[in-house]
Amino acid sequence: MRILHITNNYPTDKLPIFGIFVKEQIESLVLHGISNDVMFINGRENGKLEYIRAVFRIRRNLSKENYDIIHCHHALSSLCLILSGKSKENRVVVSFQNDPIHELGKVVFQFIKSNTNAWIFKNNSKLITDEYSFYLPNGVNTKLFKPMDRDNARHFLGLNKETIYILFVSSNLIRRQKRYDRFTETLKILKEKYNYNNIKELRLINTSREKIPYYFSAVDLHLLTSDFEGSPNSVKESLACNTPVVSTNVGNVEEILRGLDNNYVAKNNSAEELAFLVNLVLKGKKINSADHLIKLKLDMKSVAEQLTNIYKKISK
Repeated sequence: MRILHITNNYPTDKLPIFGIFVKEQIESLVLHGISNDVMFINGRENGKLEYIRAVFRIRRNLSKENYDIIHCHHALSSLCLILSGKSKENRVVVSFQNDPIHELGKVVFQFIKSNTNAWIFKNNSKLITDEYSFYLPNGVNTKLFKPMDRDNARHFLGLNKETIYILFVSSNLIRRQKRYDRFTETLKILKEKYNYNNIKELRLINTSREKIPYYFSAVDLHLLTSDFEGSPNSVKESLACNTPVVSTNVGNVEEILRGLDNNYVAKNNSAEELAFLVNLVLKGKKINSADHLIKLKLDMKSVAEQLTNIYKKISK
């Protein structure tokens, strides 16, 4: 089976982890006999005109090449395909990174849906309404993200062994949806109300992929403070490293953490509540969350198998 992936999220030399989950998902399909071509729309570095140029690139490419499936990653990529006039001539699946309501809105989603064949959601969206709407979060590379000795990880990163580190994650810059202000307010409350005088933030932003597991393994906790998400990879990668998570109630985090001790999802998403939950985790026992991830079939191998089955279903 031959697949063309159209994506505006993909790693570059300047932004090594931007869209890394897209790249890794594509690579994981090879073991299932999938042949992959990638068309990257680098709008982040080349500007918005890159999307207009992409419309003509897609048209030229699909006038010469034939694919069993075209997989668009993100709503913007699918819009470029639709505007090229080639979406109706091909079988098309679209992956939304956030709930479409937060990506480009419900009206745009309905337009995309009327011009494509199947839709993959990272969270259990209310927009999943038929047999060609699929709930499939990104998988975790469990060969890269796995439990590691905390002291070794801290030594590698040059961190203090005695400090309590709380991890903040954003791919290549601090996006507004990540609510860094809420994160810093939570740490302030932990210091002033709960007397954590040795607590510090550790920010993971635009870091080389090989170093990232060390960050997750070095910290005491990953705190996610976003206003909205789809299925945040940082939560799953943290669990794969046996590092606990406290999160706002976004995307599918509540579903991922359900039944897992000493990991919490806030109810009102306030900094006060998040600080209370962080305190519970720091005083609780560390648990094996890596096995929990495997049981949920959120490892990359399991997700690749499910994605391959989606391709087979919509190619008929």
